[in-house]
Amino acid sequence: MKSMITHPINNTEQLASALREYRRTQKISQQALATAAHVARRTITNAESAENVGLKEFCRIANALGYELALRPKAMVVYEELTTIFKDDN
Repeated sequence: MKSMITHPINNTEQLASALREYRRTQKISQQALATAAHVARRTITNAESAENVGLKEFCRIANALGYELALRPKAMVVYEELTTIFKDDN
């Protein structure tokens, strides 16, 4: 079962951490993920360490884990963020 993202990932350290967490949650080794994503295992290591990895490779990795990368304007509100925007302060 996929974990739900409750907020956007907006920096490379968060993306690296989330990638590692998703891979481990699905109990996939770095080598198995690399094979599924058609990238080198070193690319997985780099991605999970917030090192320089190309956007194409990140998309392949995310897709192999059952996710996708999406770009959206910063000011756009998504459904998952509504509870934080309209939280009850009582």
